[in-house]
Amino acid sequence: MVDLIATEKKMMPKLKFVIQNSGLIINLLTALIGFSMGRIVILDFLSPFSISLLCSSMVSRLNPYVIGLGIISGSFSIKNPELLLKNMVLVILMLLIYLMINRTRMNNRVFISVFASLANMAAGIFIFYLKDYYLYDMLMIIIESVMICALINIYDKALVFFTSMKRRTKVSSEEVVSILFLIISSFLGASLYVWDLSIKNIVSITIILLASYMGSIGTGAAAGIVFGLLQALSGDIYPSAIGVYGACGILSAAFKSYGRLMAVLGFILGNSIMTFYINGSTEVLIRFEEILAASILFMLLPEKKIKKIIFNKWKVETQSSSKGELYRVRDYTVERLQEISDVFKELALSMSAGLATKEYFSQLDAAEIMEKVVKDTCQSCGMYNSCWKKEFYNTYQKMFAALSKIESGDFREEDKKQRIINKCLFPEKVWDRLKYHYDIYRYTLAWKKKIDNSRYALSHQMQETGKLIGDLANRFSVNMEFDSALEEEILVTMDKLGIHLDHVTAIRGKDSTEIDIRHKNCGGKRECISKIIPEIRRITGKHFVKLDASCSFSRGDGCLLKLREAYKFSIVTGIARKQKQASSVSGDNYSLMELKDGKFFMILSDGMGSGPMAAMESGMAVNLIEKFLAAGYDQNTALEAVNSLLLIKSDNDNYATVDMTIINQYTGDVEFLKVGAVSTFIKYKDRVDVIRNSSLPAGILDKIDVEFNRRKIRDGDFVVMITDGVLEANDKDLDKEKWLEEIIYDIDTRNPKKMADIIMEKCLEKSKGQTPDDMTVLVAKIWKSA
Repeated sequence: MVDLIATEKKMMPKLKFVIQNSGLIINLLTALIGFSMGRIVILDFLSPFSISLLCSSMVSRLNPYVIGLGIISGSFSIKNPELLLKNMVLVILMLLIYLMINRTRMNNRVFISVFASLANMAAGIFIFYLKDYYLYDMLMIIIESVMICALINIYDKALVFFTSMKRRTKVSSEEVVSILFLIISSFLGASLYVWDLSIKNIVSITIILLASYMGSIGTGAAAGIVFGLLQALSGDIYPSAIGVYGACGILSAAFKSYGRLMAVLGFILGNSIMTFYINGSTEVLIRFEEILAASILFMLLPEKKIKKIIFNKWKVETQSSSKGELYRVRDYTVERLQEISDVFKELALSMSAGLATKEYFSQLDAAEIMEKVVKDTCQSCGMYNSCWKKEFYNTYQKMFAALSKIESGDFREEDKKQRIINKCLFPEKVWDRLKYHYDIYRYTLAWKKKIDNSRYALSHQMQETGKLIGDLANRFSVNMEFDSALEEEILVTMDKLGIHLDHVTAIRGKDSTEIDIRHKNCGGKRECISKIIPEIRRITGKHFVKLDASCSFSRGDGCLLKLREAYKFSIVTGIARKQKQASSVSGDNYSLMELKDGKFFMILSDGMGSGPMAAMESGMAVNLIEKFLAAGYDQNTALEAVNSLLLIKSDNDNYATVDMTIINQYTGDVEFLKVGAVSTFIKYKDRVDVIRNSSLPAGILDKIDVEFNRRKIRDGDFVVMITDGVLEANDKDLDKEKWLEEIIYDIDTRNPKKMADIIMEKCLEKSKGQTPDDMTVLVAKIWKSA
């Protein structure tokens, strides 16, 4: 402990010296870079790099006066009067502009870029005018001005990174290229040689090796091409050799997984291949002596420092390298889901086998009934041989006619006294046994139908479950689009603000984007609300909302922030209900639910009649639809499930109407699905549309008949759903829908609850306070929220 305190005391003076002189060190470095860039001349007389650096320092809040002094000193050192004069004019002009706009909103990248380009063009034209310029010179000045505008935007990203490097933990691909461009271009003006080796080339090759080793293949290629391009512009190499450095960077990055030595060998291999391809000889384009010197410098760099840079600063780059493993897991998951889907589909086929071919009350069934009657009554009769052996066909036809009479419902109790056959000794007993065995057959037939309906319902649900699992597999493989560019931009932007995120996942859906962010918890400071969400809104240009109102801790001290793109349309609902007179409970049921994909469901069901039984039927329909929709089934499957359940539920006739409105809160599209339900009304600002229906309720037919309509809604529109009791309140007008349409059109309110109440009041007024049936009015107002 004593040693630790003593060491701390020794380190404190050094630390204080570094802190106190950090500004001096930065100014010295920027002055040297400005001096070097002031010496750069490309295409014989163009010098866009120095002025671009000066303008970028203005935007990034560095000291532009020191850089300007370095630029003028560098221009003076190369003894070029025209370049010196132009740089002096531009430096002085830009510094005067900086003094005027430093603390104003005009000090931004766009204004500085445009003004510097125009100023460079004016200064160049003036200087070349003094020495009789040619049209070619004018074209070169325009090209230089465009380059200045582009370089300001490149250098700005690099300078911003360097000024905040202490608190940064992430670096984007754009920043990597900008940093490489700045570092490499700063050496173009330094033509220093040691033992006939170019210091500029050695440093540049070292930077390419570092970029290839720390980044991806794309980073290595970018570093090589940037250096080759700058070398070609400065006239040090032929333009055809630009690709040599790019190829060297690619091969160096390709071999980096085997260590730094293999990365160096990859660079040498790239140089050899491209040299032979371009020259066709052994005269190398990049000298092996310079590659060897750069390789030694690269190998001497501490491994721990490089790894620290890789795992911290370059984390954005390395996250993408794990996607191959994620894809393998995804492919395995998709394969397993498809197998499970196939199992459910095969079970559905097995369950439904033979359902379509079964026929009821065939001649064989009638013959079986008559055979049982004969055994019960005729075999012990003395006339058996006469009736069933000598006159078989005549007896059979008369017995079949009697059975047909019972089956058709024409049989009466007094018919028992009539003899089916003239010789019959026990007519009443025969009639009783025919009726008895037919009733047994009828009950058996009814239960067979119920069993078959149950099999069909179960088969259909298995088929739909298999389809659902298959659709889920397809979503894994196709529809789950990860927006890597947005993930990287969020990570780097937050890093610039000092908010260090652990992980970002951005999933782009059909209509919206979802973002999941893991970060260290802020101790209840609500950084997600005050900093993260506003910045994401600025990056994407879209509004996002937090799914959970409270903080969601993932594990340890981590926090999980789940964001969903805000809906473009919001919905407010209002409800008015009135139950039938002398009824203890309303037979109407409704539900309002919102799914994750931004769809808002309004479900209204009216059970048969009124009272507890009707309430049970409509409630069962609504609850079942809710469960199916929440599980991911589509609305058609949910409606078919309701129909199947009502068919097999009991011996009594059960049915329920289903009225479903689906509003997409991202696009404003509205879908109307009706099964036996009455009309729905859409109130626009200038009219009222009626969505009519002619289908039967659920629970009547084996196959459900769904009527489907689609409309588009706008800000301020209303959707009005009703049950049949609302229209039945008017027993005088023939066109009841027209009557209600006019009422809705005349209502002047923007409150959906008030609109529902007014509609209910008008109905009760029309029926003089009577309620012949349960009445429900469900109103939704749509308004644009984003």
